[in-house]
Amino acid sequence: MSPAALRAIALIERTYLRPGETAEALDGWARFVHGPIRAITGYEPDDCPCPGCEWDDPVTRRAALGTVLRALPGKPARELRALVRPLDELYLARSLPVPEHAHIRALLNA
Repeated sequence: MSPAALRAIALIERTYLRPGETAEALDGWARFVHGPIRAITGYEPDDCPCPGCEWDDPVTRRAALGTVLRALPGKPARELRALVRPLDELYLARSLPVPEHAHIRALLNA
């Protein structure tokens, strides 16, 4: 990513998230979509009942990426989208379009 895009992301993080959250979200979403197929097809948002584990949820991470993408201006948004889109496409290719996961697919269009 360009230095300008990284600066724009840093500004968004200071406003809406916390420093480094975009990179963490991108990494978490990538690990999820590249992970075992059973993790994708058997995804349950409440797999871990521990308080504070929400950030480990890949869908929470993808939602954070959506927040950043909507807040970024043109070119920085396109640069980040170029990293996120292939991951989204991989998720769509590896998952089943079941009603239980419709909320995840809706995030990918945001």
